[in-house]
Amino acid sequence: MFHLGLFAYREYSIGLGITMSYCIGYFAVTILLTLYMQAALHLSPLESGLLLIPLSVPQLFTAPLGGRLADRIGPARMILLGSFFIGLALLMLGQLGPELSNIAVIVPLLIISAATGFSWPSLAKAVLSAAPQEQAGSASGMFWTVYNMCRAISQALALAVVQLVANSDVPLVGGYELAHSKEVLIRATNLGFRFFAVFLALAVVLGLFLLRPQHKTAREQANTYNNE
Repeated sequence: MFHLGLFAYREYSIGLGITMSYCIGYFAVTILLTLYMQAALHLSPLESGLLLIPLSVPQLFTAPLGGRLADRIGPARMILLGSFFIGLALLMLGQLGPELSNIAVIVPLLIISAATGFSWPSLAKAVLSAAPQEQAGSASGMFWTVYNMCRAISQALALAVVQLVANSDVPLVGGYELAHSKEVLIRATNLGFRFFAVFLALAVVLGLFLLRPQHKTAREQANTYNNE
């Protein structure tokens, strides 16, 4: 399934590392918010779903703009910009309180969605263009495998973090069960958001390596060789 020779291309390896960090941090958002809204605040599935709409809408408009900006200023800068703002929004979500604040939920989700529209097309472009044209199929397969794998890891890890934090707090709330402890769930989800913000910080750090002046990408080198 994996063409390990592709890891010899520096930009491709860095791009996959960014993809892993980005996806693990990003896909934890919905499950943590669902736990917060339904388990802690006892909102209905419909109410929770409506509050999650802002996570989808803005990127419909920012993605085309992000693609054009990536062509003008380079995908690395767009990856850095998007990852930074997603991480910032996760830290904002890590401050949720015992009462529902629509602003405290909706504003970070709008930021995450808009930033995703700017950064995700650039990330896909940066990764796939770093591989030679003749290995484009393998490069794409590895990229989407990492994407799906880290999406699953993110959601499983989110549940594990909440469970771990909640269990450590159970004696402090009189031994109540997790489902009956509002304070424990809120604290656990807030810490979860902060924990996953670290993965976006890692994506920013890795993105800095893409800013360094490099030789031509593997695809550009191959095209130059073929033209000669």
